[in-house]
Amino acid sequence: MSSANVRLKAVRRLARRGAPGLCLAEGARSVRAAFAAGAGVEELYIAPELLAGGRDADLVAAAERSGVDVVELGAAALATVTERRPDGILAVVRRPSTAFDALDLPREPLVAVAVAIERPGNLGTIARTACAAGVDLLLVADPRTDVFHRDAIRGSVGAVFKLRCVVAATEQALAWLREHEIRIVATTPAAPTAYWMPSYTGGVAVVLGSERHGLTRAWLEAADDRVAVPAHGPVDSLNVAVAAGVVLCEAARARQSSAAPAG
Repeated sequence: MSSANVRLKAVRRLARRGAPGLCLAEGARSVRAAFAAGAGVEELYIAPELLAGGRDADLVAAAERSGVDVVELGAAALATVTERRPDGILAVVRRPSTAFDALDLPREPLVAVAVAIERPGNLGTIARTACAAGVDLLLVADPRTDVFHRDAIRGSVGAVFKLRCVVAATEQALAWLREHEIRIVATTPAAPTAYWMPSYTGGVAVVLGSERHGLTRAWLEAADDRVAVPAHGPVDSLNVAVAAGVVLCEAARARQSSAAPAG
């Protein structure tokens, strides 16, 4: 297929500008995650010369069996779509819903809240960490970037397709948390309490603020606990995605410990 092909031009436009109903998953790991999560994969683009030794042939075969339109490209044509060195596979995927409608959560969920995160790579890494920590919901408040941006999908290695993600304004997000009696643990470098001190049992939301400005007053005032990740030397704070990993993994550990039978 020529790189000037109409369909490939449409994929390039999707890569540059996004689209209301579609997103782009780049790389076999992200595409596999989309299939595993039951996301609506509409088109699969492959460059056979990059799939040496039959690598990912099972993924291509599964796509064909499920009725996905598989399009073969040359490596050079595929490279015009991706910003990084292509591994031979990318997919056009229907965007999952990001509304509060029909949420199916446990009675006492663990929620990660990402407020006004600006960099899609950071948001994707938060999603990946949240998924690994067993978070039930990623709530993206006052978004400054798209949770299904190509870099967010890449940073999450496709975890955004498995993890339920909701996008909302702060006012709506706080109202939903209060309605469901979910405690708010706000992370802020100015907090006097270390992140390992509060209880993470029950329904709890770990809230992380933007890279430049941290959390807004609305979130800090609504918080039941404010915690910090202690830092030493000239470092006064951590990258938001790193902080998410530290606090969410502690929350997961604490919840598992409290649920374990004594003895």
